[in-house]
Amino acid sequence: MTNNTLVTSSSPRFNMYGNDFGWGKLIAVRSGPGNKFDGKITLFPGAEEGSIDIEACRCPETVEAMANDQEFMHTVTV
Repeated sequence: MTNNTLVTSSSPRFNMYGNDFGWGKLIAVRSGPGNKFDGKITLFPGAEEGSIDIEACRCPETVEAMANDQEFMHTVTV
């Protein structure tokens, strides 16, 4: 995909945290490896009521540049 691509999708009828596969309660939801590309951000309903899980895909060079950017690091919190 090019850098200026916008993709939207949804699965509002699939309750990710409400399904029990016998492995215990889910703690996080992520997309599969075939659904990843640099710059992709995915939002999932969180496990707690009203919360959001965020999955952000960046290439290692971009993550390193972000970590070395003092202004960016001063602004963000984890």
